[in-house]
Amino acid sequence: MTTAAHQRSLGDLADRIRSVSQDKKVTVQDIVDAVGHRSLLPLLLVPALLCATPLSGVPGVSMVSGVLIAIISAQLLLSVDEVWLPQRLLRQTVNAKAVRKALDTSEPVMSWVDRHTHHRLTGLFHRPLIHVPVVLCLLSGLAMPFLEFIPFSSSVAAIGVSFMALSLLTRDGLFFLLALVPYAGLAWLIGGRFM
Repeated sequence: MTTAAHQRSLGDLADRIRSVSQDKKVTVQDIVDAVGHRSLLPLLLVPALLCATPLSGVPGVSMVSGVLIAIISAQLLLSVDEVWLPQRLLRQTVNAKAVRKALDTSEPVMSWVDRHTHHRLTGLFHRPLIHVPVVLCLLSGLAMPFLEFIPFSSSVAAIGVSFMALSLLTRDGLFFLLALVPYAGLAWLIGGRFM
């Protein structure tokens, strides 16, 4: 399974995205270029983090984030060396001011996570268990375009993906286990809607 060339802090990822979000619009291509084409785990984390913020309320953000998460997760399962995304998806734009605001709002949480992640419960990252978080991310990404119609559900799924991606990036098993909490909340949200 391909990982990032080196571990990056969330603060570093946020700074990279902020650096390309100075104009009125930022494209998916801009963000991919800023994070790096060979950094699959950070690239998986980026749409999840953005969708976990109030930015998910912008129409279409959950759908684009979900498709990105699904495609990147599939490529992680296939152990590709460099991310591939369709040109149509790379041309999608988001309001740059909204991106900056989302990053600023999330900064205290990202700083806390950067301070508290380290190698723990690393047995969870040996085969075959290591495929579980990636498969969950793939399923979450596939579901997110449909979850856009249930208030807050796509954000909850994005939080789960964020924790899963963080656990893989940092080999912190505690975040792997924490990711199960949003998934339980998501099941409750969907169950309450349809039961």
